[in-house]
Amino acid sequence: MAKYRKNLKNDQQVKVKPQVVEIPQNLTIEYITKFLKFYVENQLTKINNYFEKPIFIDYKIIENKIYFTIKQDFLKFIASKMMLYTFTSKFKNAIFGISSLYKGTINLQGLGFSVNITKLLTGKYNLFFRFGFKDKYNYVMPDDINIDNVETAKTKVLLSCTSIETLKKVQIQIRNLRKPKAFKLQGIYLNDIFPKVKKFVK
Repeated sequence: MAKYRKNLKNDQQVKVKPQVVEIPQNLTIEYITKFLKFYVENQLTKINNYFEKPIFIDYKIIENKIYFTIKQDFLKFIASKMMLYTFTSKFKNAIFGISSLYKGTINLQGLGFSVNITKLLTGKYNLFFRFGFKDKYNYVMPDDINIDNVETAKTKVLLSCTSIETLKKVQIQIRNLRKPKAFKLQGIYLNDIFPKVKKFVK
């Protein structure tokens, strides 16, 4: 309980409005023990996620909205307000990732730059990068990253993932294999964003 150590004096309580999150129509939410389970199910697959609900937070679902509040016993703790905001923000990101998926791209620019994608027996994707005519590198994707253009990927890889944190982490790791150069359009770029190339002045 160290994180709740600072509290208000006497009978004072934290004043905080309920945090409201709209539930997408294609999303189903269930409460299992201390976890909120939400999932999207269609004819092909079922995507789900388990989100731990802290003990100081209460919730109720009304129609297509979920309301998060701080339990009465925890209103005297100053930290509870900011922790409620943080929890709600992470919950919003999580349900968006399940209902709509986060999208990202990997762009390869440079002479001889290409990628070949294969699926391993473990189900993970292996990306075999060529940088020029000599440099080669293998990168194995995490389980929860999907590649949407396996057959057509040459210099552009389309990614989708339920977690924005995992997606950004993977993109940064891949970009670090060949960081973009300042004076020419060469390297690995993200999300179809190509900076203006600096002109070298003699």
